[in-house]
Amino acid sequence: MTKKRSFMNIDVTQEEAIKSFSALDPGLTAERSGAVFDQDNSTLNLFFINQEYRVEHPSGKITAEDGTPASQYLAIIILHYLATADGTPLTERWVAYRHLPGGDIYIDPFKKRAVNPFLKTFGDKPEQFREAATAIGGYEASTSGIGMVIPVLPRVPICFVLWPGDEEMPSSANILFDEVAPSYLPTEDYAHLPAIVNGLMKKQLG
Repeated sequence: MTKKRSFMNIDVTQEEAIKSFSALDPGLTAERSGAVFDQDNSTLNLFFINQEYRVEHPSGKITAEDGTPASQYLAIIILHYLATADGTPLTERWVAYRHLPGGDIYIDPFKKRAVNPFLKTFGDKPEQFREAATAIGGYEASTSGIGMVIPVLPRVPICFVLWPGDEEMPSSANILFDEVAPSYLPTEDYAHLPAIVNGLMKKQLG
């Protein structure tokens, strides 16, 4: 019986991700995911935010440009991305996490791991949020509040939205996804991915 994929058992999750990736046609995978296939070295090259990573096929070994291995969490997300990507064009229409398949099941972990840390970091720092998002390649979105789109993977943009508070209302936040997000990652991964992005933005605060 195949074990259910879960970040709670990260070693099993990584093993299953590598197995799925190793069975892929790397050329077709590159076309669907927006990665670049280096046939001579049998690697798929793609950016995660502003850092390029090399994914060796079929081993699934992932390293940054300087040879540093990707963290286990990041490696799993990249492998899931490559295995899930089907090439569906992005729409630039944003949806909330609860509208992703099964999003209602993971909504509490999503708020705990993604929305709440983002709000805690930038809830009273709207200008620093703009600057931090821009520093890692983000750009402003046409949303209510302050919206910044971070191109995380070639076809996975994430829109962080902040509504600064005032004397009467506390700050609030949300994190949105392109409506074709299920074509590129499983819903559970979208509960983890923004935490990595928020961590990178937080570093920009010095």
